[in-house]
Amino acid sequence: MSSPSLLNGLPAWVRAIATVGFPIVVAAYLLLAVTGVVPSALSKEHESFATTQEQVRKDLVEREKERDKVSKDQAHVLRLICGSVAKSEAVALECLR
Repeated sequence: MSSPSLLNGLPAWVRAIATVGFPIVVAAYLLLAVTGVVPSALSKEHESFATTQEQVRKDLVEREKERDKVSKDQAHVLRLICGSVAKSEAVALECLR
């Protein structure tokens, strides 16, 4: 064992490693991180990714709505052009359906 005078002034985590050993400290930290007592760096990253993913999903939904509107507008314009250049009234009516 280490003498107490050698551990004076050292951070708590260094004293814990010197007292119980590195594997025990790592196992205890991982246990606390898994149970949620100690915030894990991975959980913060997961929250960040989840937030980003939700924002990207919302953006994609908005883009899809805009694309559908543009597509409908284009189809309407094409029908109008078809109707105005049609040679007969029957063809014009077919274009406007």
